[in-house]
Amino acid sequence: MFFIVILLAIMGLIGTDIFTPSLPAIAEAFHQSPNATQLTISLFLCGFAFSQLFYGPFSDRIGRKLPLILGVSIFTLGSIICATTPSFLYLCLGRLIEGLGVGSGLSLARVIIRDRYQGTLMAVRSSQIATFVSLTPAVAPFFGGLLQQHFGFRASFIFMTAYGFLLLVLMLFYFKETIQYKDKNLTLHHTLINYSRLIKNTQFMRYVLISGLAFSSIILCANIMPFIIQNQLKFSAIQNGEIILIAALGVSCGALLSSQLVKTINPEKLINYGLTILVICGALLIWSQYCFGTTLYCLIPLIFLITISCGFIFPNALTLSFAQVTVNIGIAGAIYGFIQILISTLTNFLLNFITAQGQSLLGIFYLSIGIIGLLLFYYPSHLLFKSRKIFISE
Repeated sequence: MFFIVILLAIMGLIGTDIFTPSLPAIAEAFHQSPNATQLTISLFLCGFAFSQLFYGPFSDRIGRKLPLILGVSIFTLGSIICATTPSFLYLCLGRLIEGLGVGSGLSLARVIIRDRYQGTLMAVRSSQIATFVSLTPAVAPFFGGLLQQHFGFRASFIFMTAYGFLLLVLMLFYFKETIQYKDKNLTLHHTLINYSRLIKNTQFMRYVLISGLAFSSIILCANIMPFIIQNQLKFSAIQNGEIILIAALGVSCGALLSSQLVKTINPEKLINYGLTILVICGALLIWSQYCFGTTLYCLIPLIFLITISCGFIFPNALTLSFAQVTVNIGIAGAIYGFIQILISTLTNFLLNFITAQGQSLLGIFYLSIGIIGLLLFYYPSHLLFKSRKIFISE
């Protein structure tokens, strides 16, 4: 059961990261600019974000299993379209469909954890899930680089198709329903009321926004690093995967360390540590680019520290935000995932208008993300939102 939850949690990140080493090849194959290929990421993230607003309430009404089966089926269909695409337009369409499917995975994986655990145990389980989730941005580009080097860009989408079929089999025969209470009276009107109340929950929104900023940091690394490593430093797709693997392992290290530290250190402090590291490393990326140019000796250690900071933020932000929720957890998971992915989508959308995608750009983004996160962390609650301590369904 826990294995299935892990596969669900990483489905969206596999869809985001495994084909990023193929972005230069996709640009060449379909005669597109590097900026244009970012559209395949933006459309995927857009579908990823908005579809969660459907899967969350749907799962509160009928249970977790059927929405998950529906989402995995849609993801598999989108992967088939991408694997067989004759043009860049159809590739973009397939990516959007993939995104509409994966919206069920990560958001409901969080909800399943909340269904089964509470308190410190939930924080520990969240950190364990975060460890596996954080390995995905590290391993997926490495594996995607191997597929690209030996088989071309379509191989990544063939792998995603097989992944979807495997997950469907596991969901159909081995997944057990986790919801304790199905809200049969949950209508569209009540759903909108609950969304409104949840958005007014001060602490929930604070940690959701911080988590979204941290998630956008990982997406930035996956999207910009291939162009730095392959186009500027002239490494191969496989070497790109190896380099990102080393750097991105920091998220796993941070999540593992957090799972131990949270037993003795307040989760708020761990989030504060993570945001502070983001600010420092963002500034150092800009400074090192100015002094030494683009070099792996500066780039990898700083990206490693940045991903460690995200490993501190993810599980603790999840625990602190869901601690505010008592019922309709699926809706809470939907708004959590929607805002998290929406922030990443907007960040990625900005990349479409920036031609110089290098180390300095990464530094500027990370510095800005860290500062905004610290402002959210320290800014008085009553000035951010109207506070509601508990989210209650009517």
